[in-house]
Amino acid sequence: MSEYAIEFESVNKSYNQESVVEDVSLALSSGKTTAIVGESGSGKSTLLQIANGLVLPDSGQVRIDDRSLDYQNLPIVRRGMGYAVQGAGLFPHLTIKQNVTLVAMMSDWSKVRITDRYNTLLSFFGLDDELSDRYPHSLSGGQQQRVGLCRAMMLEPPLLLLDEPFSALDPITRASIHEEMLRLQDVSILLVTHDMTEAARLAEHLVILKDGQVVQQGSFAQITSEPANDYVSLLIGSENV
Repeated sequence: MSEYAIEFESVNKSYNQESVVEDVSLALSSGKTTAIVGESGSGKSTLLQIANGLVLPDSGQVRIDDRSLDYQNLPIVRRGMGYAVQGAGLFPHLTIKQNVTLVAMMSDWSKVRITDRYNTLLSFFGLDDELSDRYPHSLSGGQQQRVGLCRAMMLEPPLLLLDEPFSALDPITRASIHEEMLRLQDVSILLVTHDMTEAARLAEHLVILKDGQVVQQGSFAQITSEPANDYVSLLIGSENV
């Protein structure tokens, strides 16, 4: 494992001549959770999509585990990362079990290994096996969100990219899953969230974006004690934490 899970070097992205990510350079440590926070439209999700290869930067470089992101072989690269988004993004024509295990089947895992990992994930996220043969539309939003997390973690990836992954969960379930996420070992997590309490609880390192630019980064304690400007102060203000 290299020192850094993800590195962004002078990354820029614009849409219709409007800058969404502007000259972002970050080195995010391996084996730790980094939270990207900021107001709506600050570029959080775009940065995550750039890391996943869903969005190509206009300029700059992305490195995953000390290797330049290979856009010609993204399916192979993505087997080393789990990706979960707000709303789950499940395939509506597949059952819950098919949704979760699809990537493992495509990776030629044995049936025994697939079943063991699937059952482990159901237990991890508090899902009942009776949901296995149902389709996404028959599940609640919170259940769908948890299934999406199961799918993201199916291949035991060393890197998780999570975009508002707990937003549809009720407070009790969210707190329970937070506890489980904190127990993960040797996994690098890049978490996009608008919830500063969630960021403070889960992440060792925070990156604050505004208008596509990094305005401050550091531990929650560091940022709280020495906010870089009024925007940061407002973002981490007592009304949010």
